[in-house]
Amino acid sequence: MPSKSNRVEGRRRGRGGEEGRRRGGEEEEKDGLGFTLEKVMRGSNREDKFELIIKLDPKRYERKKIDGRVGYLDTHTNTFIPEDALKLIFDEMIKQPIQGIGDDGRSRKDLYSSIVESQARVKKMLKDGLRFDSVITPSERYLASHINMKLDVIVLYADIVDSTAMSMHLPADRLANLIKIFMQEMSYIIAAYHGYVLKYAGDCVIAFFPVGRDDAGEACARVVNCARAMLNITRYAINQVLKEYGYPELRIKIGIDLGENQIVRLGGTLDLLGYTMSITAKIVELAKPWQMVIGKWVYDALPEEFKRSFKELRLRRDIWNYRDSREGKYYNLYTLRERRLGPRIRLI
Repeated sequence: MPSKSNRVEGRRRGRGGEEGRRRGGEEEEKDGLGFTLEKVMRGSNREDKFELIIKLDPKRYERKKIDGRVGYLDTHTNTFIPEDALKLIFDEMIKQPIQGIGDDGRSRKDLYSSIVESQARVKKMLKDGLRFDSVITPSERYLASHINMKLDVIVLYADIVDSTAMSMHLPADRLANLIKIFMQEMSYIIAAYHGYVLKYAGDCVIAFFPVGRDDAGEACARVVNCARAMLNITRYAINQVLKEYGYPELRIKIGIDLGENQIVRLGGTLDLLGYTMSITAKIVELAKPWQMVIGKWVYDALPEEFKRSFKELRLRRDIWNYRDSREGKYYNLYTLRERRLGPRIRLI
């Protein structure tokens, strides 16, 4: 197989591995990941036949086994990243980079930094005491400026799986810590993807993302990426720290749908009222742990490259028999296909 050796930019690379690639001999960015793309080996023209051999900076990364998981300790940030998480990060860089989230709540194109910063935040919360910073206020301002209006919005429910079972084994204060950490980190992600936290309901975060007149596809793609970031941050950032502090790992599920809702004031609280809110609550109930389920209207609006990542969720009619509120037809649901890395990624 032919091969070639290249330097790559340590922060991110675009689709197909072309954007950000550097010629051999150039130095990597100091604030990047600190790696070298040693070889790209190609067995055929199909992307899933590629193999990437990635050399991590030995002065920065120390291979370790912690709690039975093999990974790398980043000595610059004192963060342990499991090997499968690093492979996921490189795969995201190649295919379709997920936005990362900075401490200022702004998005950036760097999933690795997002994982590191999330871990640091969660460690600080557990070490120094939890101070939960609600981000509902911006939502209230947005809703107040559109009171009594009907708007197309994408609704997202992010729910903790089996929190009731956890409550039977965890003291109330430790369970409260878990839920607060989850809500805080999910809120950062929602804000980074230009969404609003509508409310916190028990162990569920409910968010909405306004849709403009002509950008439904772009908005739906952004929310799908937001959900992917939620799943990855929970798995590779939050859970890693929770294990270190003796907490059980979280498992989450996500439901997403699109439609018209009216902004209303219920008592002293601003809220969204409509079929979309109700059906999204039903959708998230059907999702399994680590699963994202979207409604047909979201799927139909997605760009083609996003649609290929989903498959129809086939359910018995006695479990799901909801109808399209526009046409009265059976309302299909879709879920992400099982994750498969495109090129094979080898870390050395």
